[in-house]
Amino acid sequence: MRPVPGYAGTTGALLYLDPGPVMRPGQVPGVHMGMRFFLYVLSGLLALAVFGVLFKLLQNERAYQGTLGKVSRNYVRSGGWDDYVIKQESVPYVALTNESILSWDAPIYQCLSKGMYRLENGCYSNVRSAFFPLFPLLWKVTHATPIGMALLNYFIFLLSVSLLAIHLMPGHGLDRTLAFALLVTVPSTIIYHIPYSEALFLLTMTIAVVGLIKGRYWIFFLGAFLTAMVRPATAFILIAFLAADAIALLRGSGFRPFIRNALLHGLPFLAGYITVFLIQYLYSGSWDIMREAQQYWAGGPRRFTSISDWSVEGFGMNSFAIFFIALPAAAFTLFSLVRPRRGQAEARERPMEDYLLLVSAIYMAGLLLFTVLTSGGNLHGFFRFTMATPLFYIGAFILLGRSREVRPAAIAIVLGILSTLLFSFLQVVEYGGDRSQFAFLGLYLLVASFLFLGLGHKLPRPAKLPICLMIVSGNILWNTYLFNIFLSNGWIFT
Repeated sequence: MRPVPGYAGTTGALLYLDPGPVMRPGQVPGVHMGMRFFLYVLSGLLALAVFGVLFKLLQNERAYQGTLGKVSRNYVRSGGWDDYVIKQESVPYVALTNESILSWDAPIYQCLSKGMYRLENGCYSNVRSAFFPLFPLLWKVTHATPIGMALLNYFIFLLSVSLLAIHLMPGHGLDRTLAFALLVTVPSTIIYHIPYSEALFLLTMTIAVVGLIKGRYWIFFLGAFLTAMVRPATAFILIAFLAADAIALLRGSGFRPFIRNALLHGLPFLAGYITVFLIQYLYSGSWDIMREAQQYWAGGPRRFTSISDWSVEGFGMNSFAIFFIALPAAAFTLFSLVRPRRGQAEARERPMEDYLLLVSAIYMAGLLLFTVLTSGGNLHGFFRFTMATPLFYIGAFILLGRSREVRPAAIAIVLGILSTLLFSFLQVVEYGGDRSQFAFLGLYLLVASFLFLGLGHKLPRPAKLPICLMIVSGNILWNTYLFNIFLSNGWIFT
């Protein structure tokens, strides 16, 4: 793809100049790409099957007490909405039903799928206009049960991640398959097992990214337009695109290319947001229902007080996302602003991958800044808003595709520094209690997963598979535990 004049290695490319897809080093056309897609989908389906079997087994009293019950307890909720009590008891997992999976935001999406934004009493009518319409419309069109919608979400997730892996992580073989297996089972993927909008967010953004890579603006426009209709937080993606274009301007791309790229990237998002407002108006007759719904959520700047969360499980995973995802992303963004300009020949090698990596970094860094300014120190949902997003997988696959170009010693040093910062943070923060309790297992599994992703390709071949399978098995088991929390309506981790 021909870059913007003055391109400096971390800036975008004019979308309409690309004549077609370009093969990357190590990428094999034809049958190998088809085989990679098949292996990726197969590994994801196998993970889902293991997830289902484990969850079913742990509903059995004897199986639970003889295994997971020896090291953990499950949340049990009793009472009404205003006088509820949540405590932990040594009981097996609850049954998966269409009623139990409608927890937290899920019933709001179901209500939207039935009545959209009609003004009426009941069915969360006072808050549902804060949610965007694309996922409820998908639910409405498919007529799926809540469990069916959750399964559809997982298949959408698996399809999207497989497409991103093929386009952004060139090469094939055991290392790529193991990396993919880890990335579709890490603790953040529990979000794709429930009827939330994250899977559709991932699919629509995948369409946009494929359009960028192939230089087909209409595909990018379609994907970005649909992305804007999934959830309000997609505004952070638009900001990330515009910020990356601004960095291109600062690094010498020129003002006219900046204006052109900003318009090309921004127009589909703007069209999507306008469509959302039109849909809301057509159903409600009001242009103001979104603002009215937002009053039920605390917003705006808040003074940072003490570190807290909605659950210990969430705190561990959110802490990981801050130190292993958001802070490195912020450092990369700052480095992109101050790094010396590279020569044109070097800069033109992989311009679109560099651009997408920068967009992902800006997105993560922006969410960290937003959380610091508005959360008051409560970290709830941070891993969901960073890791359960298309930008996480875009950045991860690009970095994995380049991992062999970096010395293992350098990767080990970076991972060592991040681990030191993370566990130092856990030492000085009081929230969460004993760090050896089961509730922190998700944190340790995330650290293990990332250590393997960074250095696993240097392990002896006979050791790679069993070590990866151990981590993947732990990830799946932990996800069943989180899934049971969701079904039990316990202290939420999202």
